[in-house]
Amino acid sequence: MAKTHILKPLILLSGFLFLCSLAYTSNPLYYYSLAEVAIDQGQYATADSLLEIAYRIDPSSKEVIVERLNVLYYLKNNERLISFAEDVLTKGIVLPEVYIMLAESYLTVGEAVKAKEILMTGLQQIEDNGSLYLELYRVALKEEDGTRAMQYLHLAETDTDDPDLLYHIAMEYSRLQDNVMLEMTLHRILALDPNFSQAHAWLGDFYYNNKEFYKAIEQLEYLLDAQEITTISMQQLLLSYYFTQQFEKVLEMSEYFPIELMDSVQKRMFFFSAYKAQKFPEALEYGETLLTEKESMESDRLQELYEMMAISEIQLRNYEKANEYFSKISDERFLLPHLNIIPFIVNETGDVSLFHKLLDYAESNQADTLSCTLKALLAYNYAQMDSLDLSKKYISEIELQYCIDNYPLVLISYAMLKTGASADSVYALLEMRPNKEMTSSQWLGQYYEGNEDIEKAQHYFSQALEQDSTNLDLYLNVAQFYNEQGLFEQEIATLERGVQFFPDNADLLNWLGYSLTEHDIRLEEAQKMLEKAVELSPNNIYIWDSLGWVYYKLGYYKEALKAMKLLIESDVDDSVICYHLGLIYMENGMTDKAKQFLQRSIDENNNEEAVGKARDALEQLK
Repeated sequence: MAKTHILKPLILLSGFLFLCSLAYTSNPLYYYSLAEVAIDQGQYATADSLLEIAYRIDPSSKEVIVERLNVLYYLKNNERLISFAEDVLTKGIVLPEVYIMLAESYLTVGEAVKAKEILMTGLQQIEDNGSLYLELYRVALKEEDGTRAMQYLHLAETDTDDPDLLYHIAMEYSRLQDNVMLEMTLHRILALDPNFSQAHAWLGDFYYNNKEFYKAIEQLEYLLDAQEITTISMQQLLLSYYFTQQFEKVLEMSEYFPIELMDSVQKRMFFFSAYKAQKFPEALEYGETLLTEKESMESDRLQELYEMMAISEIQLRNYEKANEYFSKISDERFLLPHLNIIPFIVNETGDVSLFHKLLDYAESNQADTLSCTLKALLAYNYAQMDSLDLSKKYISEIELQYCIDNYPLVLISYAMLKTGASADSVYALLEMRPNKEMTSSQWLGQYYEGNEDIEKAQHYFSQALEQDSTNLDLYLNVAQFYNEQGLFEQEIATLERGVQFFPDNADLLNWLGYSLTEHDIRLEEAQKMLEKAVELSPNNIYIWDSLGWVYYKLGYYKEALKAMKLLIESDVDDSVICYHLGLIYMENGMTDKAKQFLQRSIDENNNEEAVGKARDALEQLK
């Protein structure tokens, strides 16, 4: 009895398992799943056997049918595929994959007519005919019927809205080099599915190769933002930025192109972009890496690299390094465009070797005008360094008939004065200038002003005013000279003479009126000048300040405050004006406002005299 009780449950369990196995083996999904495993392991023959069983169990399973067709395709067993597909069709199952793969197999075994018949039948059975037309296109190509092939391809494109199928159609247009249809089809794909990355990639490539770089950028940027960009597309985007001179954008790509992994072309591209974007530290970093490859670099490219690195160092005020890079240039043609910069470098470093290098080049090439300019530069710089004998040497070597513009003549004039030549001889030289916008007398006046020879400066400035009496800037410059020297009478006389020639110039009237006011002389006359000046220039706050100040000096305190209205509204930040406002408010009995502006004059602190007076006035109010 005990054994019977034990065996009975075991018998029941085994029976249950047997029934379960029967249930599984009658389920097509079971065999389909086993077939998928076999496919993953590359066992297509086994997969075919399993799918055949699944098909027998459920002949209407679309998944089983399509998967078996694929397996037979991979096995290249056209006979079994044809047999299977024909069997499916006899059962009345309508699937585009069946017609397509059956037609392909017939085509492979050389039965093109049969293939076309199958596809034509499919066209009558299936609503979306795009894939069938695409297969008919392939059949027509096989038959070398190009016209019919293109007709079928166009029908395939117009008969479907499936982005995946359209993508395959676009690839055929690409293979046929039909760029118009390729572009149109890719845009259709993106209209249906804006996130179809492969279409973006192909369009980006298409536009890039057609040099439509802005359009390429639009497509390639999408891939970058979506983090779906390939190495080739990344390079195309970089080059598109570069070719459209979007140098900042090029530099932003540096995170995708580490400098240690760049090739020479990329390094040069990033170097040039940094230079053009005025990112000079970055330009120098890329330039230094390029210099490690200088042995393999073309000569002109190396010269250009030194040139651009020198300019970068100048922008960073590293003048010694700039001089070093310029000195490495062996082809003087790359130095000549920088004759306006090299004198500055020489002045900062005291190294005139670049001038000597260029002079040797000029003389060996019989470039007489260039030779004149370089000798003038050497004479000028040696004079500045107080190497007067060397300066005289180069002055004596200059052939003046080759000095055809102002620049060398002015340099020689300076050197001659420094080396003891007479002012008359220099005056004669200055008169040789082809462009005399500044008179020779004014030039000499400015030279002596710079050398603090006030007496000679006065002499030549007076002479300049006689020679060029209608030059407004000259009056302003000479008046400024007298102002800085504390020569008040001469300053006033110069301004008065200027007003005679320019009676409606607001700046001259303001300067003269304010100067008279500051010295407490001819205040009524100053008032009239300043009232006229504000009529001529009603938005100039400095002229209104002058008018308010003369009203204050005349005791017209209410008028003074009215005159300062524009300044009050302008929120000025000038110590002098704030000091004036403080005193005007004080005389109008507005003590708090007076204190406010006197303190503000002190806080702005941009005129020492006004700040001192404001402190004294503020102290009196406490």
